[in-house]
Amino acid sequence: MKIVKMSLVVLAILVLASTVLAGTEYVTGIKVAICGHGLEAESCQRDFQQAKIECAHRGWELIDAMTVRDPTMQRETMETLIRKQVDAIVIIYWDMEAIADLILKAAEEGIGVYCVDTELRPGVIVSCTQNNAVAGALMAYWGTQRLNERGNVAIMSGKWHIMRRRGYTAAALFERDWPALTLVAEEFLPLVGYEESAFNTAVNWMTKYGDKLDWIFAGWDTPGQYAARAIEQAGFNRDNIFVTGIDGGSAVYSMIRSGSPFVATVSQPFELYVHTVFEVINQIESGIGPDHPDSLIPTGRIIYQTPVLTDETNVPAAGSSIHAVFGYYGMNPDDPDAWFNWQDAGGPYKLQ
Repeated sequence: MKIVKMSLVVLAILVLASTVLAGTEYVTGIKVAICGHGLEAESCQRDFQQAKIECAHRGWELIDAMTVRDPTMQRETMETLIRKQVDAIVIIYWDMEAIADLILKAAEEGIGVYCVDTELRPGVIVSCTQNNAVAGALMAYWGTQRLNERGNVAIMSGKWHIMRRRGYTAAALFERDWPALTLVAEEFLPLVGYEESAFNTAVNWMTKYGDKLDWIFAGWDTPGQYAARAIEQAGFNRDNIFVTGIDGGSAVYSMIRSGSPFVATVSQPFELYVHTVFEVINQIESGIGPDHPDSLIPTGRIIYQTPVLTDETNVPAAGSSIHAVFGYYGMNPDDPDAWFNWQDAGGPYKLQ
């Protein structure tokens, strides 16, 4: 079924709610398109795995559009999904400016558009993410404590909104709140080719500063991994220069366990983002609109979930469920009915 235009919201709540059978937990017959720019990043793999679990568990049809990178193709895909009259479109890291008009068109057609860790635009029903400024501050405080509030730090950031909020927050704290901590460099990496750029930037910093540089604050994990390799290549270790990131996942947890210069990350609960969005989809499709008192959607249409700082003291073992990183969200880890224990579609992502 489709969500209706705002002028019919009240009527829709009454009519659609009556179509949900008594005792049925999930609305049936729902088609959900999952749209992303690729599966290279572990975060995207985790998002997609959780989306598959959600659809399988709820008996919904999943339409896979997870590897559409080019903005022109993203527009074409969006237009196709609107023509097919899917029930929901879940967007993960698409170019939101490129499809801004099509988001509004989908809403006019009664198709819900939702975001996972992606920029909110007019017409999007809800986005679920972390507060990126908070994530930047969380890591800034952790690293500053490790340095006993004195030393030299460099930032690897990006100019898109997620990285700006992380990097700007950290930079402001370094420059204005800890007088014995010096921000010696800040590099804005390109969106395409940031891996090579991160490595080359770190090599240049090793040449310029050597072990006088104490900490590389990476706005996300991948450039931090390349920076750690540059540090090792220069003959230094984590006692000379350490690296931190933001995101979390098997690759960086392995580096933390192994004693590499990459020592900590702010772990994002990507699976919880996806699960929350699917809970909202189920509400919308059952007639519980944004103005309903039971709606999960806040006034600002962004649901913020809490990340976890992960270092050598709490990094989970290889083979653990990804949910172990987050302490099973304060719930009983052995509850067989809990969403994080659903075994549909292969079950939860396992750490390597």
